[in-house]
Amino acid sequence: MSTTLKFYIRTPKKLNKNKRYPIYIRVLHNRKKAEGRTSLIPINGSELSNWIEASQRFSPKDKKYLSYNLFLNAIENEFHNYLRDHKEQMSTKTPHEIIDHLLSRVKPEDKISILEAIQQFYENDILPDVDKAPGTKNNYKRSVTHFSNFLKHTKLDRLHVTEFKRQHASKFIAYLKKPSKKYNKIALNGQSVHSVVKNIKPFFTKLFLEEQITRNPFLGIKTTFKRTEKRRLTNDNFKSIIELDLSNNAKLDVYRDLFVFLCYTGLSYCDASDLRYSDIKNGYFSIQRKKSSVQIKQFLTKQTISLLEKYEGQLPEQRILPKRSLDKMNLNLKLIAALTGIEFSLSTYTARRFFRQSIHEAGIRETLVVKTLMGHTRTNDIDSHYFYIDDAILKHAKKKLQKHFKKIS
Repeated sequence: MSTTLKFYIRTPKKLNKNKRYPIYIRVLHNRKKAEGRTSLIPINGSELSNWIEASQRFSPKDKKYLSYNLFLNAIENEFHNYLRDHKEQMSTKTPHEIIDHLLSRVKPEDKISILEAIQQFYENDILPDVDKAPGTKNNYKRSVTHFSNFLKHTKLDRLHVTEFKRQHASKFIAYLKKPSKKYNKIALNGQSVHSVVKNIKPFFTKLFLEEQITRNPFLGIKTTFKRTEKRRLTNDNFKSIIELDLSNNAKLDVYRDLFVFLCYTGLSYCDASDLRYSDIKNGYFSIQRKKSSVQIKQFLTKQTISLLEKYEGQLPEQRILPKRSLDKMNLNLKLIAALTGIEFSLSTYTARRFFRQSIHEAGIRETLVVKTLMGHTRTNDIDSHYFYIDDAILKHAKKKLQKHFKKIS
């Protein structure tokens, strides 16, 4: 790895003896170049003959420029000190960093680059946020990685946050949609692009609210995509899963029970897998969703209780159901789908969608009751300030669901 330092005076082909010319330094490192202007007083064109190109210093005979030579010597000494002090980290250093160090350029906090700012946004705002689920944080991390790579590949990483404009935002969207063999990058579909941009917008909103920028560059820029209609589990599908004979396949029987429990309760897999007997009191459970911290409250139907009795007293940590990894869960659900003749892939989300459909088919129409059963966010729902969902209402909803599940199973 070669790192070199050079001092030079930038002059045009046609020299103007009455014009002054500054002294520059140039650093070559990792096959990249950076230049910077020194603080020395520029040299009059008529005196440039005193500059010796070979030594990159002024002639020692001219005492007038002794201080210039001492200044350049000090920079060169500091250059060698920097190489020695950062010997182990030089592979990660850039020539711009070396130039900034040699010229004592102190980067103020308000001069932070767009790349540094987006990374700090993830580390300081997203990562420590206790209200965000691990999956949400991972989604933000992927989006920030996409944005960081875009800045590096398009050489916009050194832009100040105020210099990132709408044209750059538009280029980012185009970058996400196009494949690149050079960077080993695949093209994202419209829905994935929308998800990435959705997670980058809050970063610029924060900058705008903090008055670091005067306009959000993503404001008004839309990412369109076609919503795909996902296949839904019908009542007949559900019945075929329940009636599937797995007496000789105890392993698959467990995954079937987990899936059916999700269908009966509408819980997400991460919420259901950590559910314990201590969470169930007087025939109902009340927990906070890990994804949104919204409260879910349900009275267990007879069908759900019957399923739980199968594992009562057999599991560690007071769990009500066996714990399995999500990857294995979805893999085994594909096997169950194949055995029952279901022509689309089952997933844990399929069960949650089935439960929401069951709520409707059971005749439960009250918005707040549905939200309580599903754990949906109640933000901006003015009715929640006036209407309280008590146990009697939820018990009535349980009876309706119980009757519906009995009818389809």
